Amino acid sequence: MAHVFIVNEETLKTHLQYMFAGTGAKKFNCDFLFNKTKIHYSIEKVLTGMIADISRIRIGDKIIFYLQANSHEGTFFGSFEVTEKPFISNKNYLYEKLNKNLTFRVKIKPYEVYKKGVTERECLDYLDGVSHPYEMCWSLIYRKLKANRGCTMITDFEYEKIMSKIRKINNNIKLTGESFTYNNLSNEIDSSTEHLQYSEEAMSIDIKNKLIEKINQHKSFEVFLQAYLLQNLENYQVLTENKKISWIGNEVSCGVGMQSIDLMFIQEDSNTVYINICELKDEEVKEDIIYQLKKYILWLKYYILPLYTKKVVINPIIIAKDSPNIKEKLNHIQLKFNKELKEKTLNISDIKLITFELINNDIILKNKIHES
Repeated sequence: MAHVFIVNEETLKTHLQYMFAGTGAKKFNCDFLFNKTKIHYSIEKVLTGMIADISRIRIGDKIIFYLQANSHEGTFFGSFEVTEKPFISNKNYLYEKLNKNLTFRVKIKPYEVYKKGVTERECLDYLDGVSHPYEMCWSLIYRKLKANRGCTMITDFEYEKIMSKIRKINNNIKLTGESFTYNNLSNEIDSSTEHLQYSEEAMSIDIKNKLIEKINQHKSFEVFLQAYLLQNLENYQVLTENKKISWIGNEVSCGVGMQSIDLMFIQEDSNTVYINICELKDEEVKEDIIYQLKKYILWLKYYILPLYTKKVVINPIIIAKDSPNIKEKLNHIQLKFNKELKEKTLNISDIKLITFELINNDIILKNKIHES
């Protein structure tokens, strides 16, 4: 899996020297996670959304830097490999070099690094080699249309598309060594003999206690649940069914409108690709959820499924707080969903209903359909 981090000339040089990637929100830090510091809900929501973004990253994932600069065209450089779990820099280590607040970080190492980058125009606008709309880099196009998220996941196909353009412009000649620097005048990455050690003690981004607090206070907690699931997805067999996860996304844009999939993860075996689309609810499940699921599935049909040669199975999942008669309500939703989505060419499983409850300060997920 791969992610794009937004950088500028100053931050890119520091990222390359100290081998890390990061994102943040202006002057705000994460004190609210560790104490009772009061923070406006809108700011708390933005920061928790960033926690969710960084929490989908796993060791071994690939990082591409997108340089957003005034003196050059937007340029993609890469790629680097994540070496440790995401963490918080609550004291804003290296601020004097970054001149920017990057609270949420991952450590990286060189993976496939080239001198020259490829421009955003070449990656997103040029149609050479593009035969169908689904072959375009929609994850990054949506990012430009909607918001400049500092850390954006991209599909494996998009990653390979960008990297193939970077390889071509560099004649497949990779840079060697473990340390690099950025040359602003030439807009190129150079190898460096100066190795600078990243020496900050990492702080955990565990969101669990804050999620429990929100549940107990009967406050909105959907964004906290999203971040928690991203941090703990592999621990819940009820969701993964012990199949290896190959891709994880949150707030997955699925159209030029504002709609996005709360949580999506992909699993594969030798014959089949399983695309799991999860709608999270911290309130009562309503019948109109079928229209959300329908939009997601039709977007998958046009933009994701054609990229695979294997059989693809779509698993719609609702994750919601348990409530009286929720199973009966889902049965009604399923019947209406079947009538609404008459896509005989797609392999769509029945809606899976996963409920969660707080037991002894632990988040318990249950498959409500299979519950006796």
